[in-house]
Amino acid sequence: MTLLTQPTTPATGQDTPTTPPATGAGTNAAPGTETGTGTGSNGAARTGTGTATTGTGTGTTTVTTTSAGTLAVTAGGTLTSAGTLAVTAGGTLASAGTLAAAGGGTAAVTAGGTGTATAAATATATGAGAGVGRPVSPITPVTAPAPTTLFPPPPPAAARRTTGRPTGDDDTDQATADIVTRELRHLLFDGDEQDTIHTPWRTLITHDAFLTHDDDLTPTQRTARSYQRLRLLNATAAGDPLALARDPRRLAALHEWTGIADSALGTLAGIHYNLFLGTLLDHDHPEHRDLTPYTTLNNIGTFLVTELAHGNDAAHLKTTAHHDPETGGFTLHTPTPGAAKFMPNTTTTGGPKTALVAARLITHDGTDRGIHLFLTPLHDENGLHPGIHITPLPPRHLPHPVDHAITTFTHVRLPPTALLQAPHNRLDADGTHHTTHGNPQKRFLTTIDRVTLGKLCMSAAATGTARAALTIAVHYANHRHTTHHNTPTPLTTHRAHHAPLIDHLATTYALTLLHRHTLNHHTHHHHNGTPPPPNPTHPRYPTDPPPTKEQTHHLTALTKAFTTHHARTITTTCRERCGAWALHPHNPLAHYTQHLEGTITAEGDNLLITLKAATHLLLNPPPPPPTTPTPPNPLTNLTHLKNLLHHAQHIWHTRTKQALHTTPTHPHTPHTRWNNATNPALTMTHLHTTLHTTNALLTTLNHTTHPTTHTHLKNLTNLYLLNQLTPHTADLITHHHLTPHHHNHIHTTINHLHHTLHPHLTTLTNALNHPHQHTPTPPPTH
Repeated sequence: MTLLTQPTTPATGQDTPTTPPATGAGTNAAPGTETGTGTGSNGAARTGTGTATTGTGTGTTTVTTTSAGTLAVTAGGTLTSAGTLAVTAGGTLASAGTLAAAGGGTAAVTAGGTGTATAAATATATGAGAGVGRPVSPITPVTAPAPTTLFPPPPPAAARRTTGRPTGDDDTDQATADIVTRELRHLLFDGDEQDTIHTPWRTLITHDAFLTHDDDLTPTQRTARSYQRLRLLNATAAGDPLALARDPRRLAALHEWTGIADSALGTLAGIHYNLFLGTLLDHDHPEHRDLTPYTTLNNIGTFLVTELAHGNDAAHLKTTAHHDPETGGFTLHTPTPGAAKFMPNTTTTGGPKTALVAARLITHDGTDRGIHLFLTPLHDENGLHPGIHITPLPPRHLPHPVDHAITTFTHVRLPPTALLQAPHNRLDADGTHHTTHGNPQKRFLTTIDRVTLGKLCMSAAATGTARAALTIAVHYANHRHTTHHNTPTPLTTHRAHHAPLIDHLATTYALTLLHRHTLNHHTHHHHNGTPPPPNPTHPRYPTDPPPTKEQTHHLTALTKAFTTHHARTITTTCRERCGAWALHPHNPLAHYTQHLEGTITAEGDNLLITLKAATHLLLNPPPPPPTTPTPPNPLTNLTHLKNLLHHAQHIWHTRTKQALHTTPTHPHTPHTRWNNATNPALTMTHLHTTLHTTNALLTTLNHTTHPTTHTHLKNLTNLYLLNQLTPHTADLITHHHLTPHHHNHIHTTINHLHHTLHPHLTTLTNALNHPHQHTPTPPPTH
C-alpha cells in the first residue's frame, strides 16, 4: 500500500524544533541507524531508542544525551525555550540545555536539512540539500497506551499577570495540574477502558499518513487518500473487523478521533463497519456468505437507503426487488427518477464496492411485503456490474471529500442469498413471507436498526470536533499577544476573549458526558439487556433510573441533535476567536464547521428526529418536578439548579399540550394542531435533553477523588446550568420558582465563575487530550 505523504510540518509549543544550518560532513541512513564521516549525529551515548529520517548531505553536529535528558552541543548551541534547541555557529551549550522528558518535548539537531527528536526517546538528523521524502513508517502499536502529551504551556507567568488577571494560576503547581488532568481524562474517556476504547484511534491519527497537507490534490485524489487511510485503519487500529462492528463504544470512539484528522475517513469507516458489516452481522449468515472480502477491505461496503424523492420519509421509498419463485432470486430495479439512491459513496474511487440496498420486496403474487435489504455487488476491478448506473455528484472542494453519487438499478439480477433475513423477517423458497412485526414501519426500522448507532457515531464526531476546536482556540489565546497600555498581553487575559471559551468548555464537558451516558444505555439494551460489568472507577449510568429501550432510542436521537447543534456553535466561536489565522486551509478550524454540517443532517435530520422524540415525550410525560425549599445560595446549589430545569421542562410540556388543543386556524386537523405545537415542543425536548446532560455531569462529579478536580468540575457544571437556565428565568419567576433578586445575581455569579475558572483554563483544556500533532502553529506572538 502506498500512501500519499510528504515531510510533515513539526508541531509547536514544547515540541517545536528549529533548524539553522551547520557545517561539516555526515549522513543519515534508514530510520533507526545513523552513519557518517567525521562526527555524524548523536555521537555519544544516550538513552531511549534512536530513530533517524532518511536524508544525505554534509554537516557536523555532535550531540550527547545523558540519562537525565540533557543535551550538550559542541558545534554551537543556544537553548531558546524548554524543548527547543537552535544550533548556531559558535559557543557551547552545557547545563542550560536540559530538555524535559515529560510532556513530549522535542528538539531538532540538523545539518541544514530537517529533523525532529522526541524527548529522551527519539533523535533524528538529516543532511543538507539531498534529503528525500520520508516513506510511511509502521504505525505505533495501537494496543499500547499513547504517551500523555500535555497542552503546550502559555507564556511565563510574569508575562501573563497583567492588570485584571487573577493570580494563583494553577500551572505554578504543575504536580496538582497533572493530577487534575489525569483524573479528568479518566472521567471523560471511559475510565479504565480508555486504552481499549480510545487510545488506538488517538494513536492512529498521529501517524505520518494523517499529518500531510497536499494542496495540489484533486477532490478525487483527496477521496482516494481517505480510502487509503481506511485500509491503514483496518490493518492497525481496527483489530478484528467483525469484533469492531459488534462493539458500539469502539465504533463511536472511531468517529470521535478520526473526525478531527480526516472527516471523510470517519464517514467511510462508519458506513463500512457499522451500517454495512454491522447490519450483515445482525441478520442471518448463510454458510456460503464469505465476509473475508469485507474484513480485508478487498471489497468496501456501502449502504443505500435514501432516495432523491424520499429522505426523512424513507419508509416510503420506491426501489423494488421482485422475487422469482422459480429461481429463488430477485430483480432489483429503480422504477422512477425519484427512486434513485441519493448520496451514497458508490463510485469506483477506493476500489471494488458492495452495497446493502433498501428496496420493496414484491412477491410473485404482486404483493408489496415492505422494505428489505439486499446485498448487491456494484463493481469490481473490471468496472461496473451489468445494470448498475452510478453518476458522481459534483465534487466538493473540501480537504476530505466523500465520493457521493446517484445510483440506479436496471433489472439487476440477484441470487436468493442477496435478501437479508432475520427472525423478524423470513421469506420461504416458494415466496411465502413471514414476519413477527405486523407494522411494516416497525419492521423497516428493525431492519435498519444500525442507523440508531449511527446517530451516536455522529454525536461522537461532534463532541470530538468541539474538543479539538476548543484546544486550538485556547492554544491561540495563550500564545497570541496584543498590545495593552504599551505592554504585550496574551489574548487570554481579556474577559471578552476568554469568557466565551470558558462557557463553551463547560458545554463541551457536558456534551462529552451526555454522549458517554447515552452510548452506555444503548450498549446495555443492545446486548440482550445485560449491563456491562461494574466499574467503580467510572460512572456508567445517571443517578436517575436508566431509561427503557424505547426511551433510549429517543434519547439517542435527542443526543445526536443536541451535541451536533452545540458543537457547531462552539466551533464557530472558536474560529472567530482565532481571527484570520483560522481561515488558513492548513488550520483544521477552517473546515471543522463544514464537517459538523454533515453530522447535523446524517443519520436523520436534526429537526425531524427531534420532533419525533417530542411526540414520544407528549405521550409519555416526565414525572412532575420535585418541590423543595430554596437553599441559602440557590445559584450555586447544583441540585436546586437541576430542579429549576425540571420546572422549566414542566412549564413547556404544559404549553405544548395546550397548543395542541387551542389551534387558532381552521380546520382543526392533526397537521394544523401539530403546527401550532411545534415550537413549544422543540423547547420542551431541548430542556429534556439538558436534564439528561445534567444527570451525566452530576454523576461524574460524584466520582471525582481529588479535591481540586471536584472543585473545577463543580464550577464547570455550575456555569453550564446557569447558562442553560438563563433563557427561562422569566418563566421561572412567573411561576414562583425563582425570585427577581436571584435573577439579578445570575450575571454576577456567571462572571465570578469565569474569574474563578480562568486561571485553570489550560489545565481543563489539557484534559481534553487533543493530540499536539493536530494543533497548528499560531502566528508570531507579537
